[in-house]
Amino acid sequence: MKFFVTGGSGYLGRNFIQYALSQNDNISINALSRSSVSDELILKSAGNIKKGRERIRIIRGHINDENSLKEGLDGVNVVIHMAAKVQPYGYYEEHERINVQGTALLLSLIESLQSSNKPRFIYISSFTARLSDHFPIDSLPDWAPYSKSKCLSEKEITKSSLEDIIILRLGWLWGKDDNVLVPMLYNLCRNPIWKITPQSFPLSITHVTNACEAIYLSCVTEKNNIFKSIYEIEDVEGKVEMDDFVEFYVGSAYDIKPPRPFKIFRTPKWLVWVLFTIVEHIPLLGYSKTWIFDGMNRECFICLHRNYQLDSTKAKEELNYISKVSREQGIAELIELSKKNTNYLENSD
Repeated sequence: MKFFVTGGSGYLGRNFIQYALSQNDNISINALSRSSVSDELILKSAGNIKKGRERIRIIRGHINDENSLKEGLDGVNVVIHMAAKVQPYGYYEEHERINVQGTALLLSLIESLQSSNKPRFIYISSFTARLSDHFPIDSLPDWAPYSKSKCLSEKEITKSSLEDIIILRLGWLWGKDDNVLVPMLYNLCRNPIWKITPQSFPLSITHVTNACEAIYLSCVTEKNNIFKSIYEIEDVEGKVEMDDFVEFYVGSAYDIKPPRPFKIFRTPKWLVWVLFTIVEHIPLLGYSKTWIFDGMNRECFICLHRNYQLDSTKAKEELNYISKVSREQGIAELIELSKKNTNYLENSD
C-alpha cells in the first residue's frame, strides 16, 4: 500500500508517518516536503522503524505546486492531506491560499487521474470547522482565518466529484513532542489574566497517537463503508475542562504546577470579547494579523467559549476506532519525557 502524505513534517504528520510505517511493513510513503529541514524531520520520524527511511520518498514542493503534487500522486492508493497554515492569527488570504486553494488543487488533480481506481482522499480537519455552526457558511468572519479556512476546505471537498473521501475532525491535539499547543498554553497560564479568564465550554481533546490511529484506520477501512464520510475523533475519556487540561498537560510537559483560575471571580465573557475586538481594530497595531500574545484573540476565544465539542461514536462504529492511548498513559508519557529532558540538561551543564 502506498500513501501520499502532505504536511508530513508537522507535529501530526511526523507522528503519523512513524505510526503508519510501524503498523505494516508493506506501506511506503510519498511525503511532500518544502525544504531540507522538512526532509530531515520526515526522515527522522522513520528512523526507528524497520527500513523506515527506505520506505519514504521525499517529494520536494508545496501544496500549491501542481508539478510536485502530480509527482506525489503517482501510483498511490491513499492521499492523506494535512498540510495547512495552522496559526490562529494572520490575514485570511494567506490561510485561504494554502488551506483552501491548496486543497482544491489537490482534489482537482486526483479527479483528473485517468485511473478508474482513484486513490482515497483523507482530509485532516479540526474541531474549528464547526465555526459554521455559529456563523452562516457564506459569511464566515475573516478574524477567524484558520477556522474559516477549515470550513471552506471541507466545503470544497464535499462538492468534489470524488466519492471515496473521509474527513477527520480532530479535537485539541496533545501529546509528546508538541511544539504548537503546549507552548501556547504554557505562556497563557503564566499570564496574570489567566487567573480571571472566563469559564469555557468543556473541550474535546485528541492524543496525537489516537489521531494517528484514526487516520490509519481511515486508510485501511473497506471502500464499501465509505462515501464522503465525516468522522469526529476525541479521546475515549471524553470532554475535559480547560482548567484541568492546562493543569495536566502543561504540568506534565514542563514538570510544574500551573496556576488555576480563581473559583470565585471570573471575568464576564462579554467584557473579554469587547476588549479583544477593540484591540484587533486598533490601526497599525496589527494584533492578530501579524502577531498575537499568548494565544489571546477572538478566534482563540470563540474556540473556548462556544460549543465545539466532538462525538466519536460514528468513528467507533464504522472505523473501529478505540482510542489506543488513555489520558493516564498520555500523561505518564509526558512526565517520563520531561524527566529525560531535565536529566539531559543537568548532565550537559
